[in-house]
Amino acid sequence: MSTVRQFRKRIRRRWKRQPGVIPWLLYQPMRLFVAILRLLPAAWMFGIARAIARLAWFSSRRRRVGRFHIAQALPNRSVEERDQILKTSCGQLGEEAAEILIYSEKLREGFLERIHFEEGARERFESMKGKGAVLVQAHLGAFELGGGALGQLGLNPAFPMRMPNNYYLGRDLVEGRAGWGVTLLPRQGAVRKMMGHLRTGGSVVLATDQNAHHAPLFVPWFGHPAATERAAASLVLKLGTPLLVFWCVRNAEMGHWTLGCEVLETGGERQAASDQAVIDLNLRIHHCLEDVIRRHPEQYLWIHDRYRTRPTADQPSL
Repeated sequence: MSTVRQFRKRIRRRWKRQPGVIPWLLYQPMRLFVAILRLLPAAWMFGIARAIARLAWFSSRRRRVGRFHIAQALPNRSVEERDQILKTSCGQLGEEAAEILIYSEKLREGFLERIHFEEGARERFESMKGKGAVLVQAHLGAFELGGGALGQLGLNPAFPMRMPNNYYLGRDLVEGRAGWGVTLLPRQGAVRKMMGHLRTGGSVVLATDQNAHHAPLFVPWFGHPAATERAAASLVLKLGTPLLVFWCVRNAEMGHWTLGCEVLETGGERQAASDQAVIDLNLRIHHCLEDVIRRHPEQYLWIHDRYRTRPTADQPSL
């Protein structure tokens, strides 16, 4: 390893999630960029964010991953249609970043007035207040704002999240989410913290559509075995909590969203979180999410390598 790389590694390790001059200086370019974008009209801001995010299309690896995933999910679409979906979905990453980093403070007041609730969805969400529900979503549409909507609906949502290495970026994230009634939980010790939050009547928000690394279970995702986290299903089984799958997708009119959900478990009975029980519940979660993603494929995160981890002979799968 070169001297420069060793020095950079020591700097990152020394200042990881710590305040100080060096992380503060590294934080300033992002802060300036966000401040400039906030001065622009919303249409310009989102246009710039989409253009930057679409650069992901030019990564041969990301393009290959995205094409494989879309072919799995939408085999009846033509190659040209699938490529157009992938290009559009890359741009959606920019919209997500703009909504959270730039636009969220402007949205907070009166946000629920910009939300169209699918039939019965608002009533289902509000029925979960104080019940300690587990809510599962995918990286679809405005998934961060969807969590913010839960906060404004009074569900007291908590998200486990790997915090940025830069202390000041992490501080901004925590403070920004708190303004929406959302709590961020550090990944270390997250399961214990989630259980405590649920027992006090708060809700927990998790995603099951990302490649899992630690002791995963392999559950079909669009028909292909995918390494899946145990946490959501295990919490529901062990604590007997309600389980909702939900989504927040962007509407054609800029600055408006549709929020929907499906109740998979009403809660009550505690069960053993055996591998098979967790697999079965995750399969139901996946089927629900797959259906929503197929309805809005251009808003899904196809370039994440969902199938990167492959099963071995001793790992449970369906």
